[in-house]
Amino acid sequence: MRYTDASSSVMLLYFCGLFLGLEVLRRAVFDPVFLVLFQALSAEERLQAHTTAKGFYEPLGMGLAGLLLFALHHLPALSEWLPFVWMGLFAAGALLFLRRTYSHYLAELQHAVSRRFTDDTEVFSSGIAWHQPAVVATDETPEAITTEHINQLIAGLTDRTQRRHAMTRLVQLGETAVPLLAESLRAATQDVQVQRLAQVCGHIRTPGSRQALVDLVQQPRLFGREAALRALRTFDQDSTDAPAFQALVREELQLAQQLLHGLATAPNDLRRALDYELTRVQQRIFGLLLQLYSPQFIADAQRGVAHAARERQANALEILDNIIPRSLYQGLQALLDVLPVSDKIRTFNQLLGAPAVPVAVVPLVVWEGEACFSDWTVSVALPYWHPELSTVGQLAPHLASNSLLVRESAFAVLDRLANHYPNLHQQLVSEHPLVVFQRMDHHAAAGNISAQERVQVLHRTALFAETPENVLSSIVPIMKEVTFHEGQEIFAKGDLGTSLFIVYGGEVNIFNGTQQLATFRKGDFFGELALLDAEPRSATAVAHGSVVAFRLDQEDFYDVMEERGEVLRNVLRVLCQRLRRQNEKMQMPQAMKNEE
Repeated sequence: MRYTDASSSVMLLYFCGLFLGLEVLRRAVFDPVFLVLFQALSAEERLQAHTTAKGFYEPLGMGLAGLLLFALHHLPALSEWLPFVWMGLFAAGALLFLRRTYSHYLAELQHAVSRRFTDDTEVFSSGIAWHQPAVVATDETPEAITTEHINQLIAGLTDRTQRRHAMTRLVQLGETAVPLLAESLRAATQDVQVQRLAQVCGHIRTPGSRQALVDLVQQPRLFGREAALRALRTFDQDSTDAPAFQALVREELQLAQQLLHGLATAPNDLRRALDYELTRVQQRIFGLLLQLYSPQFIADAQRGVAHAARERQANALEILDNIIPRSLYQGLQALLDVLPVSDKIRTFNQLLGAPAVPVAVVPLVVWEGEACFSDWTVSVALPYWHPELSTVGQLAPHLASNSLLVRESAFAVLDRLANHYPNLHQQLVSEHPLVVFQRMDHHAAAGNISAQERVQVLHRTALFAETPENVLSSIVPIMKEVTFHEGQEIFAKGDLGTSLFIVYGGEVNIFNGTQQLATFRKGDFFGELALLDAEPRSATAVAHGSVVAFRLDQEDFYDVMEERGEVLRNVLRVLCQRLRRQNEKMQMPQAMKNEE
């Protein structure tokens, strides 16, 4: 501009354009970085950080720039080029520091997130898609993959830190791992292991993995059948398996008939448990129908019958009537319609024939156990069971159950036998000598609050009130009993929230500074958002007197939600309802104001 003899007006426009360009750069680069870096802080800390950056450092920088420009005004020889030099150097230095800071922030964030899934950083950089063809690493040929290596990966499926890496590697190995996966599916006894193995087989889309899932569907353990049916949705139908699936549909209908007969005479608590078992029967029937008929129509019908609107349910049933055999449709319609139990029993008796002997549901639940029913149903049925000399041995598997709920009920039955039916107790001990040692171990390890009481505590909270006890039983193993004394701080405002608390005894006061916001008593819960989002606490919780509470940690709750989707769906539904009610409360004053 100096060489072109630019006028003062042109120079003014130039410097205005330069200023606007730098301002856009500042707002496009600096401000977003500050916002991201400050996001992890508490609200109070974010306000302090913004105040410091915008109210102190930014004016300080502008003041220093003004001093430099004022000093250069007295040095005409330097004022033409030196400002561009030091402005460019400062801008480059600021961008460098911001890049380093932002990169460090992202690295810390990735590290924090990765600990939730795996301790192997290779998993995050592998970028492996679940459904891509199986590929083996170049330094690991199929011949080099040993049985021991695959078994180690299979064992890692139940380890929180290794699970994601193990699933990825097994999917990579593809058909090579299928024989051992199928063998593990046949031998697995834990529901979590069966679910993970079935999930891996579902992602290895080969005939061998599909056959492993079909074999799992036909096993008597119904949780494995459910897991296999979910995994089979990723495969195409095979007409050669149709007879096996049709036989399983009839088997499920027969189980539904037995449960309906049990509903007619069962006590209230057992009736609620049997209602849940009937919903599981419905889900398994739909899973089987997906393998027999048009998957799109069956999936649409399944979504429709679950809809709250009666019109949607009627349309879904009409879809089913046009696809599946009439007899099967009548059975499903009886299960899905809101009818008296006696009418449903009459329909099933017409379709399947009336039972030769009256159905006794309690002995059926005790006999089938956790292979057919949820642990809550078994634990509720055991107290109503009256064993005989020929059936008392059926108690032994329940005494060794992995479920604390089932064990507690089983040992309560054992104590009842010892006190009132010594001959039955002696018969059981003679057939199963280990029962004596199991009884001592159980009473030594028994907690202050029983597993059944823990389920009732969950069910009495607003967060889980609409969740069936059969689902809540999966939360019991992660409920940690904690105690606090008078005045003890449970958590402070600004602490990172990672746990939900449910008050079992005593009172908890919530403070914002010195202002008391709320008091929680038995059955109340607080900190529920921490189960889904680890944000800083917005208030301080202090024990008022002696407090007994249950703590649910986020990491453990994630695992439960992954294994039991019903838990996640119920929690999200309750939180959405609370959010909707809060929005309605906020809109009411505005509506009243508009009317005025």
